[in-house]
Amino acid sequence: MPSVEFTDGRRVAVRQSGDPDGTPVVFHHGTPASRLAAGLVDAEAERHGVRLVAFDRPGYADAPVTPPGLASVGADALRIADALGIGQFATAGVSGGGPYALATALADPDRVTHVAVAAGIGPWSLINPADLDDPERDLLALAEAGQIDEALAGFRTMLAADNGPLPDIDDDDALIAAFLDGAPPDDFAWLDGGKRRLWAADLRAGLPSLDGYARDNVSWGARWDIDVSAIRVPVHLYYGDRDRLVTPANGHWHAEHIPTATMTWLPGAGHGTASYGHWDTMLSELPARA
Repeated sequence: MPSVEFTDGRRVAVRQSGDPDGTPVVFHHGTPASRLAAGLVDAEAERHGVRLVAFDRPGYADAPVTPPGLASVGADALRIADALGIGQFATAGVSGGGPYALATALADPDRVTHVAVAAGIGPWSLINPADLDDPERDLLALAEAGQIDEALAGFRTMLAADNGPLPDIDDDDALIAAFLDGAPPDDFAWLDGGKRRLWAADLRAGLPSLDGYARDNVSWGARWDIDVSAIRVPVHLYYGDRDRLVTPANGHWHAEHIPTATMTWLPGAGHGTASYGHWDTMLSELPARA
């Protein structure tokens, strides 16, 4: 099933991989990205008997944009599971997808059995307010004041300037090199030839999608519309102690606010390694199908 149509008329592309008869795991991609990012963990999904299901968040690729928020994407994940005939399932989120995995657990705790969060971002304005650039601080203040359209427009403008010519780079290696400019090289030892091609394809789907990119920034940058303290299913957190993008403070915030959380610190791991270098461990720690 390449796409799912919701009752409100939206059509969302879906990607499935791994073991079709395995434990279902709904995967929430990072920022900016798309459902194609799940390809980076296909091999691990096969090894651990996981049916990996991914979909484009609102505003990414061809998915229609919706108002910012985490809870609505959690509800979308349940609709995807319904369309695929999936009852209970686990969910996982990477980086900017982490908050959406938590929202999925809150959307129906009777169906979601477990949550895994890899280097998941927390609410910027609460965790690292001093680290925000002035434009980001101003835009999040607009969102907090209810001026959502203005905040989204501002983020689209800022992100377009930050990305520059990236979406127009045709060569895979050049695109990845430009995107990772300034990142520690040893943080991407897991990015082999096949995964480089997958990631380049994912970047081309996610980078031009400023609607999704801006929506994400507002959704988890401003006040969250979910209460993570109400989560009742097991949540396993994986964070790198050398992550400069999603800093350890984000992991500490999640561990302090989620009552069911178990933390795994990844020594020496930056954002790339924390996001994609430990999926064998993450999937091995998922519970078997209920």
